[in-house]
Amino acid sequence: MDVYYIPTVFFTLFFVVDPLGLIPVFLMYLSGYRDSKRKWIIFRSILISTGVSVFFILLGKYLLRFLGISSGSFLVAGGILLFIIAMEMLLGQVSRVKMRFIGDGESPEEDRDVSVFPLAIPMLCGPGNIAALVMFSTQAGGDIVKVMIIMIVSVTVFIIAMLVMFFSGYIGSALGDTGISIIQKLMGLILSAMSVQFIRNGLSELGIIR
Repeated sequence: MDVYYIPTVFFTLFFVVDPLGLIPVFLMYLSGYRDSKRKWIIFRSILISTGVSVFFILLGKYLLRFLGISSGSFLVAGGILLFIIAMEMLLGQVSRVKMRFIGDGESPEEDRDVSVFPLAIPMLCGPGNIAALVMFSTQAGGDIVKVMIIMIVSVTVFIIAMLVMFFSGYIGSALGDTGISIIQKLMGLILSAMSVQFIRNGLSELGIIR
């Protein structure tokens, strides 16, 4: 196994989830709750995100096979999607795909549960994350070790996201808008390069380039 495999999986998933860039969204959606309810919502959103991720890690490649989509074609499509997300990060925007679902930006009512929607889906486990997971699981094939690595790394990223949500107020105050913007742009730059590599690998699998 390539020594860079684990870092590649980790940074791709971390950059796509982009918990630091979502701090303003977390603050907006979690500020209207009591502390105990807020912790429960965060924990539940992580559990749901993890469950959805494991589903696509285990069954994503079979879904592609059922639909007649080659791994090369999906690598190209997934790479393009990740590149779009990277460009939005470089421009300092929350993914439009995610923003389309989070509503008008008003704080939720106390009795409203936002753990499933929009926190788990599409904030934490959106199209970009799902595409990345399916790409990695398809490339892993029948390699059980790689599949387990993808699962462990995915869970690790969600645990980091959970900690960011718990301490979003402190992190936001410490880094400030400028600090978060700089980090997000650096992450977007790296993700853009990684997405181009995914596209290249897909084109290579399709026999278009060597």
